[in-house]
Amino acid sequence: MTKNPNPVHPRNVLHRYSLPGLFITGTGTGVGKTTVTATLAANLRKRGIRVGVCKPVASGCSVVNNTKSLQLDPNDALSCLDGEILARAAGLDVKDIGLHRYVSPLRYQQAISPHVAARLEGRPPEWARVEDAFDYWEDHCDILLVEGSGGWMVPLDEGYFTVADLAAILRLPVLVVTTPQLGTLNTTALTVHAIQQRSLPVSGVVINRMPKTPGVAESYAAQEIEQFCGVPVRGILPEVAQVDEFVPHELFDTALAAFARELQTLEQQARG
Repeated sequence: MTKNPNPVHPRNVLHRYSLPGLFITGTGTGVGKTTVTATLAANLRKRGIRVGVCKPVASGCSVVNNTKSLQLDPNDALSCLDGEILARAAGLDVKDIGLHRYVSPLRYQQAISPHVAARLEGRPPEWARVEDAFDYWEDHCDILLVEGSGGWMVPLDEGYFTVADLAAILRLPVLVVTTPQLGTLNTTALTVHAIQQRSLPVSGVVINRMPKTPGVAESYAAQEIEQFCGVPVRGILPEVAQVDEFVPHELFDTALAAFARELQTLEQQARG
């Protein structure tokens, strides 16, 4: 195993998040965690809740234009599209460059597992930036939505500190995002059981990208996931174009109905 070059271990820096929140993970990369997180943020915002959003570690980020003459932290010289989508959905000012430090504290350019991206770019994760982000949101939001990177067991640094390890420190309920395609029962069950092994509550499962004309596998996905995994399917979201500037009305309205009970619970927690 490669020795972690980062002298500060994340467990010595990160702490439990003390206010209401939700950790959103997925059964893998590309299942739509950002879409689901943004949709939840937009709905909570509509209810008058101050929503905080954070994607602690992001890879596949792009270089910010016109930064050559600026003395920027390497993280701040990169732009995280997922973070910008979440910020817009939460009603935050995406033009506030300083705010991006708290929405996406650690950013890497390589579109690969964060720990490999950190190795290739020669930048071990600065976990103090992540803790600063959580400290910021404890003072600036009613409820925090945290989006993980890739799937549940994705490594975030060379010490193989994973998304699961991060969630276990934060101790937030976990929402699992999956898709309805063939094979979802296996990947969803593995993810749910792995979360439960960390003694974390599984808030439920969201099935994302349901096609307009479901096949046999898609038609049975929700029923089988609930029965096999023993957790509720909180919502089924339609297949839509990539969420970018805003949450499509079709997605927003569907989620508003699908997550009615969950949103009410989150609202009650946020208002104390």
